[in-house]
Amino acid sequence: MKHVKAVRALAAAGVVVGSIAGAGAVSAATAAPDLVVVAVDRTAGAVAGQQVRFTATIENRGTAPTPAGTIAGIGFQVDGKLVSWADQVTYSLRPGDSVTISAVGGPQGSATWTATAGDHTLRAFVDDAGRIKESNEANNTRDVTLPVSSGLATRTQDRSTTTSLRPLNRPTVISTTVTGTLFGGCFTADGFLLDGTERAVSRHTVGNERPALGSKWGTEGVVQIPANAVRAQTPVPFSELLWSYQGHYPFECAPGSTPRFSRFQAASVKTNRFEGSFATTVGAQIASVTTAVDTDFDVQP
Repeated sequence: MKHVKAVRALAAAGVVVGSIAGAGAVSAATAAPDLVVVAVDRTAGAVAGQQVRFTATIENRGTAPTPAGTIAGIGFQVDGKLVSWADQVTYSLRPGDSVTISAVGGPQGSATWTATAGDHTLRAFVDDAGRIKESNEANNTRDVTLPVSSGLATRTQDRSTTTSLRPLNRPTVISTTVTGTLFGGCFTADGFLLDGTERAVSRHTVGNERPALGSKWGTEGVVQIPANAVRAQTPVPFSELLWSYQGHYPFECAPGSTPRFSRFQAASVKTNRFEGSFATTVGAQIASVTTAVDTDFDVQP
């Protein structure tokens, strides 16, 4: 009778009993963490061309804390492809603890995903790298449907770039080029882009890598910098690009709508700095910087 009471006491304490009759060994169950994804979200509305950052809430539903100093990471997948991750949680998560974190990196060097039109499957996968031994390794993912509309994405509507400069005691010239993709679509008479009509037209580089004084387009994206200036604003030119199409759009629209170029999605900006001035001559190149960007420029005059 005393033996039965002792066995019940062990069971109540969470101990696994091998044999109630007393013939088997008695051993304690191994405590372990169990990470699950309880919610998945995005920090921006999903519109085609927009940069979307994903967020997830994870919880430890196990019986032991996660080890301190070990990353409790999350991988974000879109349609089965890893697009970003969150690896900033390295502190211990006790049983019952939860935390909400956003992506901070990705396989392409960006913590965001460039949205494409259509319905997608977004998966958040906690401990996708298998760093933490859990009591249940089969419940680490959560899938949600991610619908993306194909309308115009307005992130930045501007016609210039700003460059920080090392001050020099003489005038100089900077010349800027912007590389990206030209988009077009069908617009109503009131100037609204119709859903589902926007498409990528072609990839271009606008501006000049080096000024060509005297030529028709040779000073587009070019500005003269006075001595001791520390910042310069350069207009992003689209005159030559628009002129090359001469009002002929490489796509058609349904009756009642009008074809137009909708935006120029810039991927990189390159700025070169040269000795000289417009009044004299443009001399040797003295500096160059290329910056990756994700900016929409308005291309309309």
